[in-house]
Amino acid sequence: MSEANPNQPGADILIVDDDWMNRELLEAYLKMAGFSTRSAENGEQALLLARAQPPDLVLLDLRLPGIDGHEVCRQLKASEATCFTPVLVISALEADDERQQALDSGADDFLSKPYNPLILLARVRSLLRISQLHQAQEWRARRLRDVLERYVAPDVAAQILADLGEDDNSSR
Repeated sequence: MSEANPNQPGADILIVDDDWMNRELLEAYLKMAGFSTRSAENGEQALLLARAQPPDLVLLDLRLPGIDGHEVCRQLKASEATCFTPVLVISALEADDERQQALDSGADDFLSKPYNPLILLARVRSLLRISQLHQAQEWRARRLRDVLERYVAPDVAAQILADLGEDDNSSR
């Protein structure tokens, strides 16, 4: 994951859609805003790209050949390398149950097609800001753990981390 600032674009965004025109349109909007993009036309390709180099954000269609968007989202959220990567589902499916299923699969937000490009960019920036805050929090937790392990007795360090709610599972 890059250290891109959402207010100074450059973040790596993975676009997953089986329709080439949708991919091209999203790429155009994002590149005009200064973001870096990669594209996948199916779920398998998306997972390979994300595992090889975790993106800062995934824009995901639900209806994909092979592995559908719900399963892609579940697998991204289950992987240690991509579990905190925000996923914005962009789908023509508008029913509330579809939105609920997408969110239940681990999606962080949902945008219906057709979408307003300004709303798209606002949601992209918002998700990147949230992701960046999480990364900063994780970095601080790792630094605290490193300092405590270096300068404090192990049982005292473990108690301090437990009191702060920092355990070994929080540093995914």
